[in-house]
Amino acid sequence: MSKPLPNPDAIIAKLRHHHHALQDYSRLLASYIPLANLLPLTAHRLARGAGVTHSMVLRFDGDRGDLLMEAGTGWRTGSVGHSRFAIDAASPSGRSYQTRLPTCVLDLGNTAEFRTPDLLREHGVRSLVVVPVISGGAIWGLLEMDSTEPGRFDADDERFLLAMANILGVAIERASDQDVARMAVARMKVAASEATEAQTLRLSEMQHRMKNNLAVVSSMLMLEQQQHGDAYVKERLRGLMDRVAAIGLAHEQLGAHQEDAMVELAPYVGRLAENLALQHGGVRIETGIEAITVPLDHAVPLGLIVNELMANAVKYAFPGGFGTIRIDLRCDQASKEATLSVADDGVGMGPPRPGSLGTLLVDGLAGQIGGAVTRPPVERGSTVEVRFPIVT
Repeated sequence: MSKPLPNPDAIIAKLRHHHHALQDYSRLLASYIPLANLLPLTAHRLARGAGVTHSMVLRFDGDRGDLLMEAGTGWRTGSVGHSRFAIDAASPSGRSYQTRLPTCVLDLGNTAEFRTPDLLREHGVRSLVVVPVISGGAIWGLLEMDSTEPGRFDADDERFLLAMANILGVAIERASDQDVARMAVARMKVAASEATEAQTLRLSEMQHRMKNNLAVVSSMLMLEQQQHGDAYVKERLRGLMDRVAAIGLAHEQLGAHQEDAMVELAPYVGRLAENLALQHGGVRIETGIEAITVPLDHAVPLGLIVNELMANAVKYAFPGGFGTIRIDLRCDQASKEATLSVADDGVGMGPPRPGSLGTLLVDGLAGQIGGAVTRPPVERGSTVEVRFPIVT
């Protein structure tokens, strides 16, 4: 049976509704509105303009390395300000964050491409469209609208959401400019040095360029993934996208030591662990990480090692989907060496397979920082340790 043709009158009515909603939203932003008030207004205007009951405004949380729902409509009490979403390639919102492209899912219940976040499953969401919010050349967060009806959204809804996101991005940049201006006045009062401000700007520009480059890489990987019907190839490409995201999280940490591009490992590894925990609800992550600061070119390989070992544990060590991963980072000041340990209490993965990609990747990354990998025998599960020199 052929698919019925869309009703032209209904399409025109929807487009007019979108047009009026965008006009109304633009007028709303003619005067300055604090961001704390603007985001809830955006969520409500979005839902009203699209004729849906569920919408959300997600902001990238650089401290946690995930997406936080800053505003939304239609969700249970307590969701706004607390619900978080992973930035992995299997999450619809994470996919848009990584690639900076719109993501539209017509039926969450019948796709192997994406994982359904717990909050969406709780509310019976079947279809969604999510787009990035770009502000000042960097991705600030995402706009998303959701429906309990499969196939609810089309290209017109995607264009409407993109227009809303573009307007919001300009408003966020304007609010940021005003905040920067107020901060500049305060700095003048305390005679802050111009050199420090210039260095901060240079770092910010470097981070923006790096994020843009990583987003291009993620987009290329996503396009390549969509061309393959082989599930194994699609899984490997999705894993590569998550490794690119891990590199991006390392660059987010640069703000702590601007002058020498140093990264604090404790918050960085903690954010990687929290992001994985969001992806796999049955896996508990425990950490015992000492305060160690390393150069960026050491932090990135270490982050990729942690990401690879955690992903392998989730994939192979927990057939039932439940278990515990323990990450420890210890520093021996006497020997000027540190030891990173990733252990699980699963069924074990046996000895490393010669030539396996995971083994080669971990060993190669450890070699980049002058480290060595050991896999000590344990009674239960598996443990991998990486000992590397402290160069600071």
